[in-house]
Amino acid sequence: MKCLPLIVCIAICGLAQGGTVRLERVPEGGVQPQVATGANGVLHLVYLHGEPGACDVRHAMKKPGDKEWSAPGTVNSESGTAIAVGTIRGAQISIGGDGTVHVVWNGPGSKQAPSALFYARLVPGGTAFEPQRNLLGDTEALDGGASVAAGAGGEVFLVWHGRPANAAPGETGRVVFVRKSTDSGRTFAPAKIANLDYAGVCACCSLRSFVAPGGDLLTLYRAARRLDERDVTLLASRDGGETFAPRILGPWAIAACPMSSMSMAAAGTQTRAAWEADGKIFTALLGGASSPVVVSGDKARHPALATNARGETVIAWSVGTGWQRGGGLAWQLLGADGNPAGQPGSARGMPVWGGAAAYAEGEGFVVMF
Repeated sequence: MKCLPLIVCIAICGLAQGGTVRLERVPEGGVQPQVATGANGVLHLVYLHGEPGACDVRHAMKKPGDKEWSAPGTVNSESGTAIAVGTIRGAQISIGGDGTVHVVWNGPGSKQAPSALFYARLVPGGTAFEPQRNLLGDTEALDGGASVAAGAGGEVFLVWHGRPANAAPGETGRVVFVRKSTDSGRTFAPAKIANLDYAGVCACCSLRSFVAPGGDLLTLYRAARRLDERDVTLLASRDGGETFAPRILGPWAIAACPMSSMSMAAAGTQTRAAWEADGKIFTALLGGASSPVVVSGDKARHPALATNARGETVIAWSVGTGWQRGGGLAWQLLGADGNPAGQPGSARGMPVWGGAAAYAEGEGFVVMF
């Protein structure tokens, strides 16, 4: 991945209320951006930069009123310990109520040295991330990307899928693991299995966790209870990660791993999710009777979403990307009622191993790629 100049282009899509979308390139020609907003309004961006098989996690900030991102710094304390190959093992970010920035990512792996589950945090007032820690514990077979979700009271959840030690191989035996911290990431409890009675996870798909506005821990993942069923499944915990209840959101009968990813964001007091099935992007509000809505055309992958103060949403995704193949970018605006508003937008230039991120900017949105 070469370093490219920061290129900013403007694309306008109309909402009935006049919302817009602005497109922005990731700094340094980076890929797989993720953006989170702190309670103080500061934006935090992470992305991957360098050799795809052994790259670095980079971090930049943008304070309210700033027009440019801060000079990037490196999250990982050990060089080259992140992986962009596959598009689904990159860094994920979450910000706790105290302002601590939490980042998790998969490390490169081989038969001789299995992948590690790396975590690092940036405490309020800190000038650099603390040294990375491998928190995989005694779990095995880390493959699809992990996630991190931070709440308002110092709770932090690391979530990933793999196999318990000495478990039989195969996807139907894979499970979702959760490690919880109650002290803003200083320490973590041992891993526990979240879907013990609902085992089976698509090995090379990323999952996404999120602490909902009401405090529930939500996790989206692609199940594989049978090898020809790859349903997008919601695991919900209403007791701080003690117990979990599964619910199928997006059935998909396919006997292959699609290397897919998910996205979630707060939508007022609710949570909006987006996911891929059968080459299309679906979205729905979680926790209610909302039916999934298709927002994309064909060959759509890796959704990202953001909501603004008016209750509007932008959902962005990659188009036509694949193994060692770039493609395009597309996006759709949703009104406060959750229905598509205006025509979808599109742009060329999604890089190899690239993806999109989105964040609110005033009454509009920015989509990064």
